[in-house]
Amino acid sequence: MWLAVLAVAALVLWGLHEHWRRAAPTGMYLPRLAWLRAGLYGCACLALATTTGALSRLLDARHSVSTDIGWWTLTAVCLAVIIIAYGVIWPKGTFTDGRECHPFQVTTFGVLWGMSQGLLFLSVWQLLSLAGWPVLWVVVGSYLLIGGYMGVWHRFVWDIHVSPPHNYSEWNGRKVLFCHTPNLVACLAHLAIHGDAQVFVLLQMLALVLCAWAMRFPAFNDSYRATPGVERSLTQAVKTR
Repeated sequence: MWLAVLAVAALVLWGLHEHWRRAAPTGMYLPRLAWLRAGLYGCACLALATTTGALSRLLDARHSVSTDIGWWTLTAVCLAVIIIAYGVIWPKGTFTDGRECHPFQVTTFGVLWGMSQGLLFLSVWQLLSLAGWPVLWVVVGSYLLIGGYMGVWHRFVWDIHVSPPHNYSEWNGRKVLFCHTPNLVACLAHLAIHGDAQVFVLLQMLALVLCAWAMRFPAFNDSYRATPGVERSLTQAVKTR
């Protein structure tokens, strides 16, 4: 049922995407196309999560208020890591190109982006768990697979065809070292120790809501136009101020 609904949704999104792509200037970043591509990515992540059982695990989880001090402590650590990484550090290496902020649409995009990415990460975890590996190897394998995938995906697809120009080139390595790596390590540790899929996905949603706000992701009908995938030099930006 889920897969059938996702297939229909993907076909509708793809049809709209192709309709607007043909009318768009060649090689130009357009917000509506970015939203449609993100929607297709979300459908793919949900389909994978449905197939691997990650979605069922997320929806079937039942929680009462935890009295485990270890759960509260590690959850607080993960929250602190994400808030510092994506609320403080990540924005320093990000420019907005004068994009107007649309709070509702920025937040909506961040939530959907984070849910899709969280389910993707959880799917990787599920697949490795099904292999019968010890939990430590599942953590290591998930870290390596997710880290490798995200590096390639963002470098050659997402940061060109979905995200608007937003990166200072000098900050690419710093974002990996001080933002993405601590997030993945802390959240995978939480998942390994407590098995809490809901918290894992919620943490990824928070991280990407903060990212969407920091880059001022454009609204669906925004008039913003740009050359896709362009990075800027922070040194040049400082000199021209």
